[in-house]
Amino acid sequence: MLKNKNVRSSNIRSIKQIGWIVMTALALLLFLVASRYLTLNSEVYFEEQKAVYIAHRAGISIHIVGAMLAIAIGPFQFLPQSITKRYLKLHRWLGKIYMLGVLFGSLGGLYMAFLAYGGFIARLGFAILAIVWLFSGYMAYKHIRDRKIQLHRRWMVRNYALTFAGVTLRLWQVVFELIGVEFIQSYIIVAWLSWVLNLIVAEWMVSQSRAKGSLQI
Repeated sequence: MLKNKNVRSSNIRSIKQIGWIVMTALALLLFLVASRYLTLNSEVYFEEQKAVYIAHRAGISIHIVGAMLAIAIGPFQFLPQSITKRYLKLHRWLGKIYMLGVLFGSLGGLYMAFLAYGGFIARLGFAILAIVWLFSGYMAYKHIRDRKIQLHRRWMVRNYALTFAGVTLRLWQVVFELIGVEFIQSYIIVAWLSWVLNLIVAEWMVSQSRAKGSLQI
């Protein structure tokens, strides 16, 4: 019985490690892809939004820079607590930079949401994403200031799930393209699907952590 329990624990740790590696690889890949926007070369903008992005370069740039910082730093904030405690000062500094990324990314995203391709439904989806992203970041910050570590980690799970919408948006777009869905229709869908499903998964993880009494990513 003890052997089976140890094997199960080992398998769970392996799954978590693989999940972290995949998450980090996708996050860093998006960081590299998004860095093209920093050249301010209009050829990197997708055709349907090129004129909008050119007219609002400050807004899209603020959003992208903030999101890039958050997406790249996030995975390293979820390393085992044995590591984060050993490098606590670095963990805190990265956390501050991450929160700044969320602040600028969400405010820039909220501004650009009102100009998003796909009409009212897509704009509403992106606007709610920006608001919930900012709110969950505030809650994570509030709880760490109050030294409520577990609550902080739970809100960080929610927040990074929303940060990761930048990745899942692009993955879903590829899926819809492969199955032949028109771009405008797929864009309206991913304006919601890219973050709602992420948040559902995050809530499941949080509920599991409540049952166990702690959260280990």
